[in-house]
Order: sequence, then C-alpha cells, then structure tokens
Amino acid sequence: MSKLYERLTAYGNSNVYPLHMPGHKRKGEKFSFGNPFAIDITEIDGFDNLHHPTGILKEAMEAAAAIYGAEKSYFLVNGSSCGILAAISACVSFGGKLLVARNCHKSVYHGIILRRITPVYLCPDMVSGWGMSSGISPEMVEAALLKNPDVEAVLITSPTYEGVISDVKGICEISHKYGVPVIVDAAHGAHFSFWDICESAVFCGADLVVESLHKTLPSLTQTAVLHKNSIWVDEMRLEWYLQVYQTSSPSYVLMASMDSCIDYAVSKQGKEDMGSYVRELQNFRKEAGALSHIGLLSGSEAGGFSYDISKLVIQAVGWGGKELYEKLRQDYQIQPEMYTENYVVLMTSMADNSVVFHHLFDVFVDINNKCSGNCGKLKEKNDDFQPFPEPQVVLIPASAIEKKKTPFPLEQCEGRISGEFAYLYPPGIPILVSGERVTVQVIETLKRYEKKGFEVLGPKNFKAGELLTIEEEVEDFG
Repeated sequence: MSKLYERLTAYGNSNVYPLHMPGHKRKGEKFSFGNPFAIDITEIDGFDNLHHPTGILKEAMEAAAAIYGAEKSYFLVNGSSCGILAAISACVSFGGKLLVARNCHKSVYHGIILRRITPVYLCPDMVSGWGMSSGISPEMVEAALLKNPDVEAVLITSPTYEGVISDVKGICEISHKYGVPVIVDAAHGAHFSFWDICESAVFCGADLVVESLHKTLPSLTQTAVLHKNSIWVDEMRLEWYLQVYQTSSPSYVLMASMDSCIDYAVSKQGKEDMGSYVRELQNFRKEAGALSHIGLLSGSEAGGFSYDISKLVIQAVGWGGKELYEKLRQDYQIQPEMYTENYVVLMTSMADNSVVFHHLFDVFVDINNKCSGNCGKLKEKNDDFQPFPEPQVVLIPASAIEKKKTPFPLEQCEGRISGEFAYLYPPGIPILVSGERVTVQVIETLKRYEKKGFEVLGPKNFKAGELLTIEEEVEDFG
C-alpha cells in the first residue's frame, strides 16, 4: 500500500476536524456514491463525451445551467484554473489588454502570460487592521475603462478567499455600457445560488463566471463549473479553449460528483440542510462576535459591497496568524484552511452541523480566555501593513518570462526588473510579477515574510536570498 494512501487514510480516520476545503468535509457516509473504481470509465457507448456532448453529459450541464440561471454551464474537471484560462482566452485577443484586479489567483496571471496580454491593474484598498484586500468598486472600473478604451475584458475575484464581495452588478452595468464583458473568478462562491444571503455573479449579470464546487459544496476536489451568460462572448471560441485547457480524458468520477452535488443542493434534503447550516452559522457568528479577545471579520469591517459569512476569518489578541493556526491544529485538533501574518481562515460548508458549531464555539471561548491576559487590543496589535505593494510594470509578464535572467541578492535588487513571480500560497496572489520593477516596498515585504517564517514561492532560490532579475537593454527599457 502506498505511503500517500496510508497517510490519507490515517488523516481521514483521525479526530482532526476539517475547517478547510473541500466542502464535503470527508463525510462519505452522506455524499459518497460507492466504489469509485466501479464508475471510473472512459467515453464508452451511452456515456457521452465532455468535449462534444450530445447525451447524458449535455443533459446534466443543461440542468446545471437551469439551476444556476445561466445560458450555458460547463463541467470543469481541471478545477477552476482551466475555466479561468478558457475565459481569458475567449474574451481577450492575443496581445490584447485586460482590466484585472491585482488580487487575482495565479491562474489569471498564467492566462495573461499564455496570451501575451497587457494587464491593467485594479488595486483594491486594504482592510484596516487585517492586511487583506477589500472589494473592487464600479467607479474604479469606469475610471480605468475611460483611460484604457482598448481593454477587451474585465476580470475580478468575488468573493475573495476571505469572503469579501465586490459590487458585481454595478461593475457589469458599467462594463457593458462600454461593450466590455466581465469575467468573475467566483471560485469561492459556488454556494451563493443555494442560499438567500449573497447574490451569485451569474444573477448579477456577469458574462463568464467560474465556480469551484469542491471549495464550498459537497463535491470532490478538482470539480468546478463555468457559466456563460453573455452576448459579448463567442460560444464556439470559448468551447474551443475549454478543450485546449482540459484533459482529453475527463474523469467520470469527478463529473458524477458534480452532477450529484448540484442535484443534492437543489433537492428537498439539500435545501433543508442548507437552511439548518445557515441558522447555525448565523447563531455562531452572533455569539463568537461578542468575545472580547477574538476578532471575527464582519461584512462592515471588510468594506466590500457584501460579505460571505461562511468564511470565518479570525484574529486573537497577542497571537499572530501562524501561532493561532498552530494552536488550533495542535491543541484543539482543528485543521484550518490557511493563515496569514494577521489572521486564520476557517472554511465552513453545508456539511457542517450544529455539533461542529457548538464545539467550535467552545474552542473560541477557551482561546478567548487564554488571550485575556495578553496586552493590547485587536486593532492595536496590527499595523496597517500593505502585503501587496503597488506594482510598477515595465514589461508585460510574457515578455519578461522569455528574457535572460541573472540571480541577484534580494538586498541588491532595488530598481531592477524581476524575472520571477513571488507569492504566498495560499492564497496565491502575487506580491511581485515577472516584468515589474523591484521596489523598496517589495524587498521589505518579502524579507518580512521570510523573517516571520512564511514560505515565499515563485523565486527559484529564495531560500538563498536570491531573485532572478532581467538584464536590462536600452531598447527594452528606454
């Protein structure tokens, strides 16, 4: 038996509770459909073809589109990333221009590189005291469109990893006024269509919406959907790129998981489970929000248009995010989704019941009591550190990737052009993009993360304190 399988089995049989994705929370007794080997097939007679659907898969995706209110919905077996790549490729010509929120996932940047796109960044404000990105406003989008009339599409992330929601409806109205389609990376918002708290990006008028079922709904990892709801997007072009970016051997196990998940979510049982989950979640947030030494991010603090209450983003007086994360794991056998310098993200889903929330509240009370002896207040312990310095773009990422690069000590890189990306994962939002000038703020940010024990990904040899930079040429940089 493989070591990986043994370790996975041991984790699955442990008492560690998963407050992380996927949304099924390992509850196979409720969401499983039996032996996966028995249904792991290829495109044999009677089971259709994902890339040329005419039968059962076509019917399943049409049913999904009807449920989500989309013109067309596509099953994604390569996760949301392939949907993002296909959406960008369908909307932006090779060498074109994309208006894009800076706080997007790295897959967006991969699409920018593959299509040699010029990015025009929308830099969201930061949430004071938390060190996270807030939302994108329609006013920001309109101002950028007026300055860049050749932009071919707008791409934003809503909700963010932390649950901040932008005014998608307002952004769509503005963008459509200029004849520009809107792509929404709603990977964390697949559950919005099944409750009354937040409006889905499809409902708000977005042209292409990518949602990860596995993140917040009871579906297997790597399952996602792409919704098309637009007169601005060429359907044949979109479907061509979906074939390019998805495997030619799509997993029927994953597709069955998607079909079963959506069917469950709209069933009588699914609606009852969602209603019960929302009530427990709201009660928990009300009680936990009253604790004096634990901060639970609320919609009013986050500063976006709206907020996804399923994300429990927490701080504790006297403890940094990494310390709080480790205490949850080691002292309380709770596995969070992620941590940053300032906070921890706990992901809940409709698979979490009253027992889970009662236990979690007891844990919060215990942590709150342990923090009571710590000095300071939540908003005093965090400076307004800017985790994403304002970018100074010199070359488009695709050009920078192809340039000859030389390693330099990070301390000597000020003013040079980065040949690499640098980011923490999760969330995968770049601190530095290839082709951007390395500023003092970038260097300070990277060194700060290194000092605090965070792993900076992207640079080939960051542990040795090096960054690959581009050998500048007069004709390139003027």
